[in-house]
Amino acid sequence: MKITIIGGGNMGGAIAVGTAAGGRIAPDGITVTAKTEKTLEKIRCADARIRTTTDNREAVRGADLIVVAVKPWLAEEVIASFRDLLDYRRQAVASVVAGLSFDRLDAMLDNGSGIPPAMFRIIPNTAVSLGESVTFIAARGASEALLAEVVSLFDELGRTFVVEEAMMAAGTSLASCGIAFALKYLDAAIRGGQALGFDEKEARRIVMQTMQGALSLLERNGTMPRTEIDKVTTPGGLTLKGLDAMNEKGFDEAVFAGLDRSR
Repeated sequence: MKITIIGGGNMGGAIAVGTAAGGRIAPDGITVTAKTEKTLEKIRCADARIRTTTDNREAVRGADLIVVAVKPWLAEEVIASFRDLLDYRRQAVASVVAGLSFDRLDAMLDNGSGIPPAMFRIIPNTAVSLGESVTFIAARGASEALLAEVVSLFDELGRTFVVEEAMMAAGTSLASCGIAFALKYLDAAIRGGQALGFDEKEARRIVMQTMQGALSLLERNGTMPRTEIDKVTTPGGLTLKGLDAMNEKGFDEAVFAGLDRSR
């Protein structure tokens, strides 16, 4: 498979670098476009084997999968600039554009050929460049074989969940926005550690290792967080006092509100 990523910004660039580091697609089978050479230079610095260009029309020629990774308000204009070149008998299109529905994407891709395109909506998070993303994929008009190929590609970049389109907004909230929510807790804990007397670097190391330990417990034991919480809380104990204080400040409600607002 040859892939062209239209838009080499934070997400498009992360997908390109992560894919190049995997084993399914040769790095020279990946092409990334951007408006400026400055953006493309960042891609080349990350992996010089990736092909780069500012010419979207040239980039889509010969690609099996075109990934649109531009800002939502630019999607229609950008797609219109190359859709006449697309051959939907052999080329599929994926969008990582937030909020861009299949219906709208289908209308944008209409090039008068009368052939419905195979389309994917893909929502990774920024850890995709490290192979540690959570990625949600929804498909329309794609064969089972093509869907399996796209899923296999993103499985190399973390954990992939195939969902109906109706669940894409929830997936965005829980995992794409969610990576910032997780980092928000870590940031608060590190600053809290400084308030307790540790310097910033010490607090960072302590909090990161604590988080890694918590994740390892869940992975190895196959448990839910509440089970592991119960193991370290006793009536009147310090952990329970700390949890009670967090609950009094509305910890759970704040998390629920953030997830709901970001859908």
